[in-house]
Amino acid sequence: MKWLDSLERRFHWMAIPQFPLFIATANGLIYLMAQFEPRFVEQLTLNPVAVRAGEWWRVITFLFVPPLMSPIWFVFWLLFIYQYSQALENAWGEFRFFFFYFVGAAATVAASIFILNQTIGNGFLYLTLFLAFATLYPETEILLLVFFLRVKVKYLAWLTWLIVGISFVLGTAGTRIAIVAALSNYFLFFGADIWKAAVLRWEVYRNRRRLRR
Repeated sequence: MKWLDSLERRFHWMAIPQFPLFIATANGLIYLMAQFEPRFVEQLTLNPVAVRAGEWWRVITFLFVPPLMSPIWFVFWLLFIYQYSQALENAWGEFRFFFFYFVGAAATVAASIFILNQTIGNGFLYLTLFLAFATLYPETEILLLVFFLRVKVKYLAWLTWLIVGISFVLGTAGTRIAIVAALSNYFLFFGADIWKAAVLRWEVYRNRRRLRR
């Protein structure tokens, strides 16, 4: 993508070295602090009213507020997030991975403050890391500890897309906007390829129908 090459030449200094490690570490630290003081997390979420009142740090800290889960499952979640992020950074480089994350984060902040005027979490944003990983490495297998089965990432990605689709259709307007905002990075990076693949499949299908006549 030529436009990304141009951005990288101009703004390469914006990339954070070892950003996947930073993401995992920040989530881990906030999780630990929340175990001692649960109300601490309330000061970190993306609350538009609080942001307008001067608590500007929320537009950054909400990115690293981890989901509520038991310590054991949190460790596995953290390892997965780091693994996917590291794989994306290895594939794209530091700047492009940071830009991918930044676009989804900025769109989520804009949706929360300027469109919905309500708190939005980072759940859908972190889903985009997995979806991007599954797009680049669809044949990778991971172990599902619950069922002790090894499953290819592409199948889990299909299930994830199904869940996102159901959430979009059945969710509120706020949920739909949050999904679109978080997925903006994914479609920015992969949208053109998805469109080309869809057009190619349609042409193949159309040609096969012509041959059958």
